[in-house]
Amino acid sequence: SDEKNTIDFRTTEYCIRSLKNQPIDKPLFLACGIFKPHSPFFAPPKYLAKLPEIPNPTRLESDWTDLPSGAFKLMKNKKWFWNGMSALDKRIPGSYGDFVRAYAACCLFADAQVGRLLDALDQSLVAKNTIIVLWSDHGFHLGEKDHIEKFALWEKANHVPFIISAPGVGTPGSRCEIPVDLTVLYPTLLHLCGIKDQSYCDGNSALPLLKNPKAKWDHPAISTYGRNNHTLRTQRWRYIRYSDGTEELYDHQNDPDEWTNLARRESAQTHLAKLRDRLKFSQDAEPVSDLRKPKARR
Repeated sequence: SDEKNTIDFRTTEYCIRSLKNQPIDKPLFLACGIFKPHSPFFAPPKYLAKLPEIPNPTRLESDWTDLPSGAFKLMKNKKWFWNGMSALDKRIPGSYGDFVRAYAACCLFADAQVGRLLDALDQSLVAKNTIIVLWSDHGFHLGEKDHIEKFALWEKANHVPFIISAPGVGTPGSRCEIPVDLTVLYPTLLHLCGIKDQSYCDGNSALPLLKNPKAKWDHPAISTYGRNNHTLRTQRWRYIRYSDGTEELYDHQNDPDEWTNLARRESAQTHLAKLRDRLKFSQDAEPVSDLRKPKARR
């Protein structure tokens, strides 16, 4: 199809025009929401042509044998996508690979739109005084752990691109290996804009990590899916606790694919206890302030 007729191309074009019309002496906030690589996985043919062959994700056939009851309860209605893809690939060999290529092509197309927008920013009057943030709202499984889509608490569903470029802050091209969650986004932007009062924020500013990617950081990344199903991620560990109290624990230092659930192993109980405490501490909420309480009707 014609790339220029796609929603993402037109959205990016609108944002480019907005940049061209932006006065240098006026504040700018510009949000460009790119839809891809969301399904359906259609992309202009030239992006698919750049991917003649790519490997399928590495999988473990027995990956569900050590999952607890909470995982089965949460995921029981999510297996249809993977089961359908597996059946289709048996009937029409190569279908799974085509699916993976189509997703990757959508990612290339999305990257191209980001590139167009950044090129336009470089040519604008506000390039040297603009903070840029690139992120996604969720990750995606392409068959890892016999799962397709998001809707899970494992690594692939929760690992997202997150890039911040702020004039005069940090070293260009530096990379931080410390996990954060997206509650850092708003307080970090406040910090970068010179707003110091963050007492009303749920998250913590990641400005220290922008300045020094190896700075001390004691705020684990937390994600939630469904009611009372949580995951906590540190640099080494992913801990999952389901609503029924069952758990998963993965050692990313030795098991980046999350193939071995350590939660029931005696050797992991010390780590497990510490992560339980950290999740409980992180969930302890402050009372809602009077400003945020609904006013009584008269």
